[in-house]
Amino acid sequence: MAMSPQRSEAEWYVGAYGGYSMPGKLSDVQMPLLGERQAQAQFPQFSPLPPNLDKLTSSLSGSDISLKSSAMFGGKAGYFFKDEGFNWLGVELEAFTSQPTIKQQTVATTLDATYIPGSPSAGNQATSISQPSTLQLEESSMRLITVLFNVVARYPGTTFQPYVGIGGGAFHFSSSGQIDGRQVVPGLNAQLGLKVLATEEWALFVEGKYNYATITNLDPAGFGLSGTYSAFNAVAGIAYHF
Repeated sequence: MAMSPQRSEAEWYVGAYGGYSMPGKLSDVQMPLLGERQAQAQFPQFSPLPPNLDKLTSSLSGSDISLKSSAMFGGKAGYFFKDEGFNWLGVELEAFTSQPTIKQQTVATTLDATYIPGSPSAGNQATSISQPSTLQLEESSMRLITVLFNVVARYPGTTFQPYVGIGGGAFHFSSSGQIDGRQVVPGLNAQLGLKVLATEEWALFVEGKYNYATITNLDPAGFGLSGTYSAFNAVAGIAYHF
């Protein structure tokens, strides 16, 4: 009996897909480095060194920044826990790339700054300003590479297998142009899909994905851009189960 052949219940799969990424606007925009430069221009008498020991605090918030939609490509590999008695539950590792380029646009900004002179002769009287303005952004090419670990739950049908998944991982943003820099930040992924088994091994699938991440100080030599990134991605692909 030990030597008689038996069909393995383990289920591994690999897949490849392509589709379209539709990012929302970059929200909660902050540009602290640009704010520092603008605040110092508003208070040219500011000197943090002895004997003055002045204090100057600032923040620069901006309106939402529009990003371009783009094609996206990726791949995944996963495992469902058949051996362990959980045919409906699995895990997967995936990676994909898209290009949410920053559009050319006009951004409304607000500079908030407070200047406190350190010299007693100046009375240590604080001066605060809140100054609205606009900023002309040129187009900056941005590439996003994402690596995720997902937990997946499916209906294990023989032909149709709807599924949902949730996970997280690393989002690598790299931008060139007026916004120039790169950063790796943690992010979240949620997905909903349908897999159609053409044979026991081959399947086609369609999937909607929602991504969320927060970037901070993306261009450390420029504006210090920070904001909240989100995108909806629609993809279709092919998978092989073994």
